[in-house]
Amino acid sequence: MQSAPTTTSCWFRTRTVTATAALALLLIRAAAAQQAPAVGGVPQPLPGTPIDAPAAPPTIAWSIDIPAAPIVSPIITADRVIVAYLPGVVAAFDRADGHPLWRAELEPKQPLATDGALIFVHAAEAIHALHASNGSVAWRASSGTLTAPLIVKEGWIVAPTEGRLTTRRTSDGSTVWSVEAPPQREAAAISGDVLYVPVAGGRLMARDLPDGKIKWDIQLGGNAVEPLVVNDDVFVGASDKRFYCVDATSGRVEWIWRVGAVVRGRASTDGQRIIFAALDNLVRAYDRGDGAERWHKGVPFRPMGGPVVGGGAVFVAGPGADMRIMRATDGTDAGAIAFPGRQAVPPGSLDTGAGVVFAALTGGLEESWKLSLTTPLPATWRPSR
Repeated sequence: MQSAPTTTSCWFRTRTVTATAALALLLIRAAAAQQAPAVGGVPQPLPGTPIDAPAAPPTIAWSIDIPAAPIVSPIITADRVIVAYLPGVVAAFDRADGHPLWRAELEPKQPLATDGALIFVHAAEAIHALHASNGSVAWRASSGTLTAPLIVKEGWIVAPTEGRLTTRRTSDGSTVWSVEAPPQREAAAISGDVLYVPVAGGRLMARDLPDGKIKWDIQLGGNAVEPLVVNDDVFVGASDKRFYCVDATSGRVEWIWRVGAVVRGRASTDGQRIIFAALDNLVRAYDRGDGAERWHKGVPFRPMGGPVVGGGAVFVAGPGADMRIMRATDGTDAGAIAFPGRQAVPPGSLDTGAGVVFAALTGGLEESWKLSLTTPLPATWRPSR
């Protein structure tokens, strides 16, 4: 899958100018004379020449102060930004302008989750479902200590604890099923009526979502991170520094790439490519079908998590103030989002109809803590360039 093309060049001089060469020289001069006046020595495009619109990155829509260090990443709903900060506060802010809406005295032990209408918080050995509109409690269910993040999708909430896996209804918290299960440290993924679960010991399981029965159970070369499911394939990195494509129906491994570094977080996709980050500070894109590497590009930091892909762009966050942006087609640099301080936790994101927006929590011992929301990716973006 790798190639090393080489090119050679040569030059020669001649004192004889043929009639053909002379004619070519005249044509070149005539074309140059038709160019618009040069600015700074660079000819300007002729009238009517198509020009790509500038790929201006998103900007900061608003920033507000928060009183203390964040606990987990923020989440974004249609009209809210939800954050959790010390000593144990979950607070909602208006997505339009950042003004505060409500707060609840809870200290999350796992990342927050939402289905849009409810905010799910694991705190004090229980799952708390709060109304996104006003923060009031919709329901509360004892859960014990969770060992991996909650997964919420299409009316399901999946809660892994030590030695058990339990699913509940998001509407009222009632248990659908609960089974003995191997230890789980990374988030699972739901696709259709199947739950894909990375478990300790390098195993990846698929369970029927309605009843929890195991469909298949395979052994990978290392512990898997959160999987990405695209149609009939499951894409996942593992601690053996490899990246796997697994058939979602049978569990058969379709292809493997040796990365050479531990994959960071869940992969993402633009539909044609599977894109992920690793701890060697490289972002890689593989063909979704055959696994051929399409490009790899470096970032000037260790990624905080998996990349976010949207609108033809790849966004990669690090511990500094900038979030890097690349073109999904070829990985070329497309600028950065500059936050007001160092990112304390991975940013939250939401793919809206107008583009991807990000909520970042920044600050440190020598900086004030801030919550910032970006504008969507602008309409002038041209990913096909």
